[in-house]
This record gives sequence, structure tokens and C-alpha cells, in this order.
Amino acid sequence: MLRASISTFDGTLSPQPLVTGVGETGVDHDGALLAFVDAVVLRDDDELGPAREWIDIALGPDAADRAAMVAGNFSMMNRALDAIGAPVDRGLESVAEEMGLEIPAHLAPTPHPR
Repeated sequence: MLRASISTFDGTLSPQPLVTGVGETGVDHDGALLAFVDAVVLRDDDELGPAREWIDIALGPDAADRAAMVAGNFSMMNRALDAIGAPVDRGLESVAEEMGLEIPAHLAPTPHPR
């Protein structure tokens, strides 16, 4: 979704910093967004308040609210899919490779029936 939306603004996305924490993603205010997402995903109560303040300042309160809703929804969807053992969609294999991630065997895409 991020790759599709960033192309609307003639931008490019570098997903590697999402995994390594080093470099720029190509998304405006990526440092603030990454800090907030990390706090949400890791359930880090000590970091959540300061990270939320940072995105409020960087993005404005309306955009910060939307970022919080997206992070929460994404976290919920991932937990639900993990709980039922849903395999990773075949179309995401290239994204995982680009990010330097290995899809665990139990979540690997299943072969398409012929």
C-alpha cells in the first residue's frame, strides 16, 4: 500500500531502512513515523508518548491521528493473520527479498494448484 501511495506523489520507496533502521525510506518525516510504529508494534509505553508527540509536531494532529489508525489497524491485521497461520501472499515475496527478510517456512506462499 505504501509503495502504491508514494507513487502518487512521484516519490520512491526504499524499504531496507524499515528492517535495518539505517537510512532514509523516501517518505517525508520517516524518522518520526518509524519511531511511532516501533513504539506501537513493540508495545513500548515509555517510547509511545514521545513518539506520538514527535509525529504530532512533524505531521500535524490530523495526520498523526491517521498514522495512529493505520499503525493500529496494520498491527491488528498482522496479529489476526499470524493467529490463523495465513501464508504470505506470493506477490509479497519480492518485497520481502528487497527488504532482506526471509519468510518463515510455515508462512511461505503455497504453490498454486495446476
